[in-house]
Amino acid sequence: MSQNQIEVLQRALLRERTARKAAEKILEDKSRELYEANQKLEATNTQLETSLTNADSQLQGVFENIVDAYVITDLWGNILKMNDSAVKLLGFKDVNVDFNLLEMLDITEQDKVQSWFEGMKKQGTSTDFHVNITTVANQKKLVHINSSLIYDDGVAVAVQGIVRDITVDNKYKKSIEAERLKYSNIIANMNLGLIEINKAGEILMINHSFSELSGYKEEELIGKQGAVIFPFDSKGVELIEEERRKRVNGESNSYELQIKTKTGEARYWLVSGAPNLNLEGEQIGSIAVALDITDFKNLQNQKEKLLSKLEKSNDELQEYAHIVSHDLKSPLRSINALVSWLKEDNQGKLDDVSLQNFGLIETTLEKMEQLITDVLNYSSVGADNSVKVNVDLNSMVSELVSMLYIPDYIEIKSLNILPNIKGDKTKLQQVFQNLISNSVKFIDKEKGSIVIDVEDLKSHYKFSIKDNGIGIDKKYHDKIFKIFHSLKKSKDSSGIGLSIVKKIVNLHEGEIWLDSEPNVGTTFYFTLKK
Repeated sequence: MSQNQIEVLQRALLRERTARKAAEKILEDKSRELYEANQKLEATNTQLETSLTNADSQLQGVFENIVDAYVITDLWGNILKMNDSAVKLLGFKDVNVDFNLLEMLDITEQDKVQSWFEGMKKQGTSTDFHVNITTVANQKKLVHINSSLIYDDGVAVAVQGIVRDITVDNKYKKSIEAERLKYSNIIANMNLGLIEINKAGEILMINHSFSELSGYKEEELIGKQGAVIFPFDSKGVELIEEERRKRVNGESNSYELQIKTKTGEARYWLVSGAPNLNLEGEQIGSIAVALDITDFKNLQNQKEKLLSKLEKSNDELQEYAHIVSHDLKSPLRSINALVSWLKEDNQGKLDDVSLQNFGLIETTLEKMEQLITDVLNYSSVGADNSVKVNVDLNSMVSELVSMLYIPDYIEIKSLNILPNIKGDKTKLQQVFQNLISNSVKFIDKEKGSIVIDVEDLKSHYKFSIKDNGIGIDKKYHDKIFKIFHSLKKSKDSSGIGLSIVKKIVNLHEGEIWLDSEPNVGTTFYFTLKK
């Protein structure tokens, strides 16, 4: 072998060694990269396994704790899995059961369920399906189902569904619908007219009664402005507009409105209006109820005219009573004067019988004049034209007692401080004066007693004046308040005093009565409005 050949071989061997080292270096680098990749894959796999475990745990938690019943069945209805809510809903004791849900169906529901399942196989999902079932615990329920198919490699293998008991909800809905129908019938047939208006004042709905009140059919009013159709005059238009603004501000109230019907007849309505709100509490218009008060208004106008005539008649009667009183007293005074002149002219010439007769004439004249005065007072009491003021009854009665003649053997006392009330002071003084004077007049005991008391009632004060006088038999209790009824005839008793007292008490919106026993005493009770 020549030197040249040897050199060629050496160069070839060197190239082979160099190539082998390069290859080994590449192999070593690739091995290291493969090892690192393998380590990363193992770490990633571990993370995925952890994530899957966590996700499975979370899904299991959701499955177990979901509020609604969750059930998985095979395609023939056999239960594969369910949560605790499903156990409770369907009446089972625990989740481990071997049961076919189709057994719970009512026989009338089978075709409905078959149709539902066929539809779900085509769509893959189904929502808002309602079906009646009978649970294991023999409870009939209406359930709402949302369901979907479970696939494995594109093939449906099971059905999952969320089941909700809507039995109570359904009853509520039926109850609400029944209530709606009931009130719709009431609204349609009630005697009050009902109208619904939007915020722009356009009519949305009326009931049958409103149609009868107004003379318009519903189709003639829907969408029209009530403020344009109904008001009788411009005042009515302004009133409706003002009331509409009140509704916008959330106010409810009632008002009278003169309207014209479809035939042009003027009528009076009492309208009660209120804002109309939607479920969100937003105002969408107003609702009003109308009552025809035309007949009442006519009666009211007649009453006002009659009251005006009555007031005029009372004034004329009052004036007439004063004239008659004056005209009747004039001859009495003339007779009294003639008697006095006769007695003076014949002084010393008249015997005892004649003087006694003249005395009887004078007594009769005094009684006649007192009677005329009492009749005038009685007629004046009915004319309640005086201004009512705050009256201190305690001070008034104290002053009255100091002015009246009270014998020493009679004691007058008040058990409680008398209140202040609003009334006619002069007339109230007449009440206490008459009753106290009567008590003084008819006390026949050596030691007389008059006790004044008061009791606070809700809207009135109840007063009592009690004495230990001769008393009054029960059969006269009603008669003594009538005019000209006096139980004891005397020159200073006309039988009108208690009649005047009764009229004054009535004017102060009160009542008067008595409790009495002969030879024991009498208590007069009367009430006065606060």
